[in-house]
Amino acid sequence: MIEQLRARWQQLMRAERSDSETGDEQERLQHAAAALMMEVCRADFQLVDAELETVRANLIEMFGLDDEAADALLDIAREKSDALVSLHPVVREVNAAFDADQKAAIMKGLWRSALANDELHKRQEAVIRRLADLLYVPHATFIRTKLAVLEERGEAPEEQGGRE
Repeated sequence: MIEQLRARWQQLMRAERSDSETGDEQERLQHAAAALMMEVCRADFQLVDAELETVRANLIEMFGLDDEAADALLDIAREKSDALVSLHPVVREVNAAFDADQKAAIMKGLWRSALANDELHKRQEAVIRRLADLLYVPHATFIRTKLAVLEERGEAPEEQGGRE
């Protein structure tokens, strides 16, 4: 199972990948979402266990994965995030294959990941904002997903601020 995920991840991340190539849409979304969430977690230069557990929980919730598959996907995402030079292959994949609702679900996962350690770092918010622009997510969706995650956490929007 892990080797299958690794092989699929490598196929997904190849820059020379053809736009006409087909594959399992659900699997592509899983890899793309995991990669984007890991980038948000790493934006503040501190990767903490709470963030990793939140990414794992997001993957389980979003895709109905079992624990083993989620752990394998998280391990692959961590490994590949270290070597990732550009987000554009991932962004291109998401834009080519996914609709607005799926992109909104990814945005919620990004916000949950950024807020996992109870602090929203300004770099994490900047990465999420940049990804929203690259994914053609409307600003209203950007704000709506942030507010929804803050509400899930029981926080009022005015309580949340960026940290230095």
